[in-house]
Amino acid sequence: MAFWSESGLEPLRQYRWKIVFGAGSTGMDNQSFALKKVDRPKAKVNEITHKYLNHFYYYPGRVEWEAINLTIAANTGDGTNGTSKTLMDILKKAGYVFPKDLSVKNTLSKAGFAGGLGATIDIINIDPTGAEQEKFTLKNPFFTSVQFGSLDYGSEEIVEVQCTLRYDAAILNGVDTTVV
Repeated sequence: MAFWSESGLEPLRQYRWKIVFGAGSTGMDNQSFALKKVDRPKAKVNEITHKYLNHFYYYPGRVEWEAINLTIAANTGDGTNGTSKTLMDILKKAGYVFPKDLSVKNTLSKAGFAGGLGATIDIINIDPTGAEQEKFTLKNPFFTSVQFGSLDYGSEEIVEVQCTLRYDAAILNGVDTTVV
């Protein structure tokens, strides 16, 4: 029987979602973003090939969590904390220093990104009332790419900021994560 004929089932909708940046993240707490699009987590199971005489045998390997994309409609904020400035502040908190001279030897770190983004990011599907239906928690997220958008005199579109996020793992709420 199809799910839409079941009275207790509610399908997840692509347009009902929100993101919560980790607790204690100083860069994101006071910033409201006009989020346009986000990918849900992607898991890839690598395979291991075993060669024996003239045959190949395949076995599941490790799970690799693939990077996801986040699209933000850029805004100027109140003039002091717009989208671009907030993202630059996150990069600075992660350890990026503008190269003024050769004595700068800082490097980026996960702990630094946790100070800006938070140690977790929650991607939450919500129902029509705003109640949580499903939540993925991304562990130790960090940016691998921030594209501040394009400008064009021939367009009236909103500037979009594209971010690529890498993370260690995605935990789905309600799934037991204890080791067996």
